[in-house]
Amino acid sequence: MTESVETHLPGGQLQHGLHARFWLIGPDKGNWIGIGRVRLLQAIDETGSIRQAAKRLGMSYKRAWSLVQAMNMLGPYPMVERATGGKKGGGAFLTEYGRQTLMLYARLEAQMRQCAATLEEDIRAWQQGALKE
Repeated sequence: MTESVETHLPGGQLQHGLHARFWLIGPDKGNWIGIGRVRLLQAIDETGSIRQAAKRLGMSYKRAWSLVQAMNMLGPYPMVERATGGKKGGGAFLTEYGRQTLMLYARLEAQMRQCAATLEEDIRAWQQGALKE
């Protein structure tokens, strides 16, 4: 029963008994990037296509395109650029700034997992009602 409950909890599991969400917030505080947008960037990088990335993630092309536009306005440089034409048609690719964003997000997630691991005993004690000050 615990597994099914945990799959419905918000955020990613950092440690048994601890889920978390986090976002990188843009300087205007009106735009952000979180795990959903990170997954979209990863899928674009892997497929070379916004349409294929959207399909892989189970979202409409229109939704994926609006997220790409929002991410491209997040920082000083766009994260995704589109390639036009050619025999096989266009495509999309991550810019250097997009790749840097993925690297930073991965580092933040790794640090959060490390922090959660240091609290593992406290979390287990809390779950058992035996947390000491």
